Amino acid sequence: ISVDASGSMSGNKWKNAQKATVSIAKAASMVQNLDIVISYRSTEDIGNKNTPAIFIAYDSRKDKITKIAQLFKYINCPGTTPEGLCFEAIQKEIVDGSDGVDSYFINFSDGEPYFENKDICYYGETAANHTRKQVENMRNRGIKVLSYFISGEYRNESSQFRTMYGKDAEYINTNQ
Repeated sequence: ISVDASGSMSGNKWKNAQKATVSIAKAASMVQNLDIVISYRSTEDIGNKNTPAIFIAYDSRKDKITKIAQLFKYINCPGTTPEGLCFEAIQKEIVDGSDGVDSYFINFSDGEPYFENKDICYYGETAANHTRKQVENMRNRGIKVLSYFISGEYRNESSQFRTMYGKDAEYINTNQ
């Protein structure tokens, strides 16, 4: 599971995305041979440079489920939405789908890709196409992609969301 930790996710969207993520992790902890890795993607200031970043918060192959109760209350959403830039790194954490192994990438996000620093301007059609390419790379590795666009009270659909994630993209209102 990968969760968008951009500033626009704050409030109910964040709280409810966290609830869904924790619920999936708890259910998975009660099933043998079902591993789950939870990552958050955002941006970090490293030195004097803002950079895309992923944070692996939980890995059931290494961590006890109690880590979620201890750690997750401290995770927040301060950055931007570097979607595809982070997906390159996240793919290293996902086991390829193959005979006898089902592999899923579950994505929660509320926005179109955006990241900018003095070296990179990542937004619009270019960023959406790059994200789509990363999603296609996952599918080519046998990874099933489930992506959820999280809206608030009103259905504020991203015009690029289906472009990036295709037929598996769903729009959800976490207030319902």
